[in-house]
Amino acid sequence: MFISNLKTDDKKYYKCGVIIGNYLIKNGFPLLSKDKNMMVFAKTAKLQRAIKEMPFYLQIIKKAGVIYG
Repeated sequence: MFISNLKTDDKKYYKCGVIIGNYLIKNGFPLLSKDKNMMVFAKTAKLQRAIKEMPFYLQIIKKAGVIYG
C-alpha cells in the first residue's frame, strides 16, 4: 500500500529514481510512495548514511545526472 497524495516538497522525504530506489528497498528501507519513475522514502539519518555508502557506480551515475536521486 502506497501513500497517494504525498507532498514531497517537504524536506522530510527523499525522492529518487527507480535504480536508486531499488537499491534502497534491497537494503531494507520502506517505500512510501511511487509515481511512474519516481520513488519516495522517509528521510532519516540511516537513509542518509546508506546514500553516502552507495556503490561507486551509483554515486557516479547520480552525480552525472543520468539518474535522478
